[in-house]
Amino acid sequence: MQRKITHSLRLIAQALETHSSKIAVASSFGKDSVVVLHLAQRIDPNVQVFTVETPFKPIETIRYRDMLERIWNLNMKTYGTRTWPEDKDEGSMPLYKKDPEACCDIYKVQPTKWAVKDLQLDAWICGLRGTEGHTRKFLHEQEEKDGLIKYNPILEWTEAEVWMYHAQHNIPVHPLYMQGYRSLGCLPCSKPYTDTERSGRWAGTDKCGGECGIHTRSLK
Repeated sequence: MQRKITHSLRLIAQALETHSSKIAVASSFGKDSVVVLHLAQRIDPNVQVFTVETPFKPIETIRYRDMLERIWNLNMKTYGTRTWPEDKDEGSMPLYKKDPEACCDIYKVQPTKWAVKDLQLDAWICGLRGTEGHTRKFLHEQEEKDGLIKYNPILEWTEAEVWMYHAQHNIPVHPLYMQGYRSLGCLPCSKPYTDTERSGRWAGTDKCGGECGIHTRSLK
């Protein structure tokens, strides 16, 4: 475990030194991205952070984010909108049910693109893990897509090791994990008590266990 922590810290330090002000930590404030955020703050307490807020974000996540922003004094910017989709008329099917791909594009991918442009990023640091789901098995610690470099410093960590790090450093735990969730996203598209870590994401759709698009599409 300590070997992995040391390796992750070294990778983050190298990334921050290489890209200076052109890099930021992306955080959804799930268990994995919070570990990466904590690691990055050990290297640079003023590290640049951004997060995307959708209109479907659980209130527990918003309160948890606000708490960490306060107690960790995060240098953070929030992107996105709290406006509900236009198709919310009585009797209509919500966008996340009618077209989850379009919903993710509007409320996650596009705000992330704006963050990359607004912060003038050459690189970003994420909390992806290779053991988390079938879509993440073949990732690398450093990846590049259309001129934007992504660093995955806890790629080789396990779910158990993530929780060990939380415990070792007394990191507050997101309350929804106490209710059986293993992977957190938007409230309508996240379910607790699942067999595998990401199988509760977009359960019952073609996207089950998949990706919202910010890690698979070009952000520049």
